[in-house]
Amino acid sequence: MSKLLCADMRLLDIFCNKIFFCLLFFVQVLLLVLLSYQTSYNRTEVGHLGAAVYFYKAFRFDVFHVNPPLTRYIVGLPVILTNPKYDWKSYSPRPQDRSEWRLGNTFITINSPEKIHWCIFLSRCCLIPFILVGSWFGYKFATEVYGCGAGIIFLILWVFSPLVLGWGATICPDVCAASLGIVGVYMFWHWLKNPLWTKTIVSGVCLGLLPLAKITWIVAFPLWLFIWIIWVLPYFISRNKTEDKIIIPPLRQLVTIFLIGLYTLNMGYFFDGTFRLLGDYKFISHTLTGAELRDGNSASPQLGNRFEKSLIGYIPVPLPSEFVQGIDTQKLDFERGIESYLCGQYSQHGWFSYYVYVILLKEPFGVLCLIFLVLVATCFFRRYNTDWRTETIIILPAIALFIFISSQTGFSLHPRYIILVLPFIYIWISKLGRAFLDKRYFISTITVCLLFWVASSSLYYFPYSMAYFNELTGGAKNAPKLLLGSNIDWGQNAYFIKRWYDKHPEIRPIKIAYLNSESLDRLGIKDNKLPPDKPESGWFIIGVNEIYNNNSKQYEYFKRLEPVDIIGNSIYIYHITPEDEKRIKKEMRLTELNEKEKEKEKEL
Repeated sequence: MSKLLCADMRLLDIFCNKIFFCLLFFVQVLLLVLLSYQTSYNRTEVGHLGAAVYFYKAFRFDVFHVNPPLTRYIVGLPVILTNPKYDWKSYSPRPQDRSEWRLGNTFITINSPEKIHWCIFLSRCCLIPFILVGSWFGYKFATEVYGCGAGIIFLILWVFSPLVLGWGATICPDVCAASLGIVGVYMFWHWLKNPLWTKTIVSGVCLGLLPLAKITWIVAFPLWLFIWIIWVLPYFISRNKTEDKIIIPPLRQLVTIFLIGLYTLNMGYFFDGTFRLLGDYKFISHTLTGAELRDGNSASPQLGNRFEKSLIGYIPVPLPSEFVQGIDTQKLDFERGIESYLCGQYSQHGWFSYYVYVILLKEPFGVLCLIFLVLVATCFFRRYNTDWRTETIIILPAIALFIFISSQTGFSLHPRYIILVLPFIYIWISKLGRAFLDKRYFISTITVCLLFWVASSSLYYFPYSMAYFNELTGGAKNAPKLLLGSNIDWGQNAYFIKRWYDKHPEIRPIKIAYLNSESLDRLGIKDNKLPPDKPESGWFIIGVNEIYNNNSKQYEYFKRLEPVDIIGNSIYIYHITPEDEKRIKKEMRLTELNEKEKEKEKEL
């Protein structure tokens, strides 16, 4: 009787898991579709749109080659099918010109706002299946490693992640690359456990798809080798112990995985420039030219190749030429540096610790609590751990990617880069699902409460997921003091401005300062003159990045006012009365006098 009861309970658990799985899948699709429709295209999407359209018309990869073409194949197709207008006059073959931005802006300008809206929406929706693939394989990975409850925990964290939602509802490749990362690691893990030739082939294809989605994933090749060494190491240590039977994945199969991976990567570029001699390239970065930049932000860097006259220059590079040029162009961006912002400080370069702050501030506080809880469980309770080699396969990609991404300190602007790390953190957290299997009610209750907190916190910000900040920041008003740029607004809120504008005809005329890709005139906001450099009475809409702009500082005086309303947690509505105007001008004069006095004291 007890056996039958246990069997019934197991069937009930499986049934409940399937219900939760289907529900979470539906919720993820619904949230991504709603976000894709409601938000305007951001500044990075302009470049991806221009590159995708250019590819389908020219079948070349030299535009936006810092981003590989896998997602470009998908997002460009619905755009082409809508039969839009084109203009290629702004194209430039020089990589340093980055003509994807001009092509994208020109394409947007010559087509109607309605057509662009639908093009972007359809393109975004076409990438949703990629994200669902990550959901499915992440669920399977967590379930196979830690049990049934673990799969649901992973799904909740992945589905309601504000970073995954905010950037998953764009045509940027970061979330898709994170999804494929789950698939790649999962397949490689299966091959390590049972090295069949069929799994060798599948694992090789998945390896090749990773750098086709995101250039950062080129680290997968050395990472896979390192994981293989760790996996086989116990065999060489204990090979004389007959009781310790370990399946050894053959080196020849690992080499085959790498060869298939390279073949897949090159096939994604149609073998364009594959095996080109290293000395035949014309590079623009200091690292690969060996020459200094002519000036810090020069648009015409010195062309060259430090390997041209060496023996290394005769080595054929087994990579597509535009993939190599993309690495070079990206390297130039990091060498030049871009003004970055962190916790009130501006810098012409980034910080190694930047993405630590991103995770601490932009991941839901419930996730941070779950990380602490899983650390305790991992260190003090063995039953929450699987074998150490599998644990390593889950943790090592997260550590390697985090270190590699953080080490690129030329600039620190975009939280989307760290999305590649998140699925492996979520899978690791999912081991708390074992508390449900072991009927550990205390940890189970805490885990459920924290998961509910994660989902509630994320949905509270929806549909402004890109501007999400957790409770540690003290609210949306404090967020700009900590992080700016695409952490809070990257031009995705233009449609929300239009809706607010239409609902408040009584406040016109209103002056607007908001750096976005969609012209507000084209959206029907006609009285959108820029606010003055000095305070004057009236109504104003100001983007948070404009208020905190370190170069002009022309709208810094708005910091002295409280906004009457906020759009998208990143755009402030101000009403300056004549009294406010007098007060602010007086305060600004006093501030200027104090600054002059301080300068005189320093001179003395």
